[in-house]
Amino acid sequence: MKLDGGRYLESRSVKPTTLLWAIVGINVILGMLVLLFPENGISIGKYASLKFVSIEELVGNTSPEKSDDIKQILSGVKLNNTRDSQVSDSLLTLDSIQSRIVKEVKTSVNYDTVKQRLVPPKFRSIQLPPNNPNALKTLIKALKEESKSKVVRILHYGDSQLEGDRITDYLRNRFQQLFGGNGPGIVLPLEPAANSRISVFVSQSNNFKKKAIYIKGQTAPNNLYGLGAATFLMTGNHSSFVRWEEKEIPLDTLGNLRKEKVPVFSAEQQIPNYINIKNGSMAYPLARKYSCVKLLYQSESPSLIKLQSDEIGNEFFVEEAPLFGVKSWDLSAERKLRIEFVKGELPKIFGIALDGKTGVAVDNFPMRGSSAVGFDNISPELYRKQLSELNVRCIILQYGVNVVPNVLSDYSYYRKLFSKQLKSIKAAYPNVSVLVIGPSDMSKNQNGNMVSYVNIPLINDAMREAAFENGCAFWNLYEAMGGKNSMVEWQKNGLARKDFTHFTSDGAKYVGEMLFESLLELLQD
Repeated sequence: MKLDGGRYLESRSVKPTTLLWAIVGINVILGMLVLLFPENGISIGKYASLKFVSIEELVGNTSPEKSDDIKQILSGVKLNNTRDSQVSDSLLTLDSIQSRIVKEVKTSVNYDTVKQRLVPPKFRSIQLPPNNPNALKTLIKALKEESKSKVVRILHYGDSQLEGDRITDYLRNRFQQLFGGNGPGIVLPLEPAANSRISVFVSQSNNFKKKAIYIKGQTAPNNLYGLGAATFLMTGNHSSFVRWEEKEIPLDTLGNLRKEKVPVFSAEQQIPNYINIKNGSMAYPLARKYSCVKLLYQSESPSLIKLQSDEIGNEFFVEEAPLFGVKSWDLSAERKLRIEFVKGELPKIFGIALDGKTGVAVDNFPMRGSSAVGFDNISPELYRKQLSELNVRCIILQYGVNVVPNVLSDYSYYRKLFSKQLKSIKAAYPNVSVLVIGPSDMSKNQNGNMVSYVNIPLINDAMREAAFENGCAFWNLYEAMGGKNSMVEWQKNGLARKDFTHFTSDGAKYVGEMLFESLLELLQD
């Protein structure tokens, strides 16, 4: 039997008219579903819902819901655009610091000449827990008294809202202008959005591996994390420490010698291991000019490293530090700094601190995708030692953005979870000041309009309750930036990105100024 190929293909083909009617039929069915489907969707389990796009969304009508004008929202917020390159340490006595605070207060738009006080709008003020009105006393005292003789360190933790040093960069400059200080603070390898920083750029050899409390499946051995809630491991071949050997080292040009113990290493070939740090040309001058470099690490045996500042390089021994070690150098780099791990065991890296010798340091620790969970997993002993040795006087925790998309009517689960993190921090270092910052406004497309997520106030309430339970202060960024539907105005005016979630660099400066002034309000007393 012979197969008629033409008839076979014809029987298997679909006529154009049939295909057209099929497409029309499917679209009619989908259109009916769009019209009849509940506006808020159908819940699927506890955390998800099924929702069809609306007709407005299909035709691309995404106009924002009505909100306050940006001029009204930012009323009383004036950016400080001065770029001081030096604050004389000799001038930063207790009296002069107080006089500088008074001068700064009087230049504010919100200075009340009758009350002779800085009086920002109440919704932009920091909220103190009723059971601990001195929640920020440690920070205030340190800024006024300690900053003239040592570095007062502030840690700024947060989610992706802080990436690229956003908010922190401006806040750091304001603090350093007022209280002195230099440098960008602690910097880390493998930082998200590292190239978007303007103060400093960090790169590293390809053998670095990151372990962090906010990365699933990347737990650090023995929960040994640095202050940035991360630890950095170097992999690959390396030599090993063999023994200590006493050698005679020239003491001067007259031929005098001194005996010194130096480590001896095995002869294994060591692969290149390095961290490069490049100063940003557009950075604030105070952040660009550091005078002290500290390698923060953990190591079971001595090692040899090479430190190169611009074109000058020298080798240094790094002692063993089973829990936490700090190797310090008094130096600055005009353009770049390189730390190369030459011989011996490759230490675990917790960060590199680039600071002045007095004043304020503010560290930027963004944690992409984090909701502040995992602080309770950090070794309390190690965390306490780092906080103490680096003189951390305040911890700022700015989170919530990653909780918002999970819309619920009750966030008691998050209050308990967040409270657990705060409890672990306070247990490790009881006297440290802790300031919690809730999520900013965020917008979503609802029936063609960009509107605020309705659950943001609930999340702020949960975070404030957790903060107060643990004697921590709270700042409501959502209200400070204008409240409901304010994000659309920020985005319209170039202060927020097109995702209606993250601030632009300009928008971050306004947030930094509002936060600084809320702290200045407490410093004036």
